[in-house]
Amino acid sequence: MQAKIKPTRSILKALRYNEQKVSQGKAEKIHAENFLKDNDQLTKVEILERFRQRSTFNERLKDAGIHFSVNFGKLEVLSNEKMILLIDRYMAGMGLEDHPFVAYKHNDAGHTHVHIVATSVKTSGDRIDLRPRDYVKSVILCKQLEKEFGLERLMGVTEEQKQEFAVDHAQKVVYGEPGLKRAISDVLNTVVDHYNYTSLDELNAILKQYNVTANPGEEGSRLNKVGGLLYHAIDSNGSRVGVPIKASLFLLKPTLKNLEQRFTQNQAQRETHREQLSTAIEWALAGRAPNWEKLREDLEKKGIIMVINTEKDKTHRMFFVDHGNKCAFEGKNLGSGYALDELKNRCTSEERITEEITLRNKQRLHL
Repeated sequence: MQAKIKPTRSILKALRYNEQKVSQGKAEKIHAENFLKDNDQLTKVEILERFRQRSTFNERLKDAGIHFSVNFGKLEVLSNEKMILLIDRYMAGMGLEDHPFVAYKHNDAGHTHVHIVATSVKTSGDRIDLRPRDYVKSVILCKQLEKEFGLERLMGVTEEQKQEFAVDHAQKVVYGEPGLKRAISDVLNTVVDHYNYTSLDELNAILKQYNVTANPGEEGSRLNKVGGLLYHAIDSNGSRVGVPIKASLFLLKPTLKNLEQRFTQNQAQRETHREQLSTAIEWALAGRAPNWEKLREDLEKKGIIMVINTEKDKTHRMFFVDHGNKCAFEGKNLGSGYALDELKNRCTSEERITEEITLRNKQRLHL
């Protein structure tokens, strides 16, 4: 059981999406809570009016709401009654049991899933502001309900499959060698669930260590518009080589939507990693600042890799991959003084080192 949470400024848009699925025969409205009528008597207009009635408690919020997608395993067969019970338990666990919400069971995918549309306006007029801890709470709650109701885990992955693909380390991918998909799969299984990162760029800084990159497509491309994601092998220069593999073809399902949920979850667990990484860098710079290459070497001895990405506009971005603590930070997100230009300014220049060596040699000649 997995839940995806998406705050929305237009509850009408979320309702229209689900009602359109109903009209197409791809979904059915199975549950409504905190309405004046029972689910089977509610019309689309009455649902929207109820949501907007709640919004009158704070006119600034207008149609603010939350759109949940609760997904179950591919082999899961759930009656509507059991699904309604799960929905109520999930909403109560999220503290939303007293809010008007409506649930739609969709049948247009390869697995059972439910969409829940709820208002995000409290009776006090305050707005429910979802924070990282709320997304973490959702993950924990889903695991509890999985166990309590005997649901499938990992979206229907069998125990044999989990054993087959379970790895705690991976080798660098070498394009041209047999078993490319399995090699990339090993890298993803090593990284995706076990490292802390909060953006695709930070994830790619980690994957680069294994000669792999995730490609969401160029802005405006079809791949980018549909939110797709491809995984490529890369060569020693960081250039993509060979035929890419769709994210959905891997057992782990590291799609962009799933990764974005992980970005949010990881954000809540960053501070300890941030402090430890910045402390390690400061120790490497302490005293007489090293030159750039010496800093790189000193950090690598501690399992920290400096990764520089060159963007299309020729600008450069600095990332740190800490293999010891299994995390990645873009320099500017780590704190002040860790962006590429700032960090280089804190290092001793090559010219300064050359001058000092020349001066010491001259002093020796005079002794």
